[in-house]
Amino acid sequence: MYEKVSGKFIASAGPDNIECGFEPDEVHCISALGGTELEFSFYKILADLAVAGQYGFTHSATGVPEPAASGSGIATYNTSTPKLAFDNPTGNGPDVYADFPAAFVAGTTSPTARTGSAIGTITKPSKGNENGLVAECTASAGVFGTEPTWPTRPGDTISDGTNTWTMRETKIVQAGVKGFTVQAGIASDGELWVFTAEKHGRSEDMGDLDVENPARFRSKKP
Repeated sequence: MYEKVSGKFIASAGPDNIECGFEPDEVHCISALGGTELEFSFYKILADLAVAGQYGFTHSATGVPEPAASGSGIATYNTSTPKLAFDNPTGNGPDVYADFPAAFVAGTTSPTARTGSAIGTITKPSKGNENGLVAECTASAGVFGTEPTWPTRPGDTISDGTNTWTMRETKIVQAGVKGFTVQAGIASDGELWVFTAEKHGRSEDMGDLDVENPARFRSKKP
């Protein structure tokens, strides 16, 4: 699916991470508007192949070298990872994220109980006891006790003989951001940058035309 975004930002001392909602296949930037204007382009396919131009190209300003290292050019940025989302314990505000939990094991180090501002330790029924829910510690008194027969309704509580657990529904989300990074090697603190970033419907290495001509896309059209 083709997507395109544009925007502007004032650079820090770098690196500057710009969220797009996707890892762009192509980025065009103009920096230092009103001063020494520099134009840069980045193509993800070159970065994926690790060939010349993988950190971007400079289009203007004689004497400005091509970015030659990961810390001196443009690169994609992706901290997105699957997480479990829970209602904020404060009763308002954004969801709170947690890693996927380990299965319940008796004797595991004492869990942390839920507070008015933070969720408690999350566990899940052991293999063979799964019921589609996870359990959050809402009262802690020591190490994990004996695995109980888990309730099947969200909000129900159960004790392992030591700690109290409340059953929760799971909601899987992609936490983190996707976008691109402008490295300190080309950005100066206080510069104004304007950019466009695109995610293409298809982008791939189409091979050697001495072997196959015309070149053809090998992937299916999205």
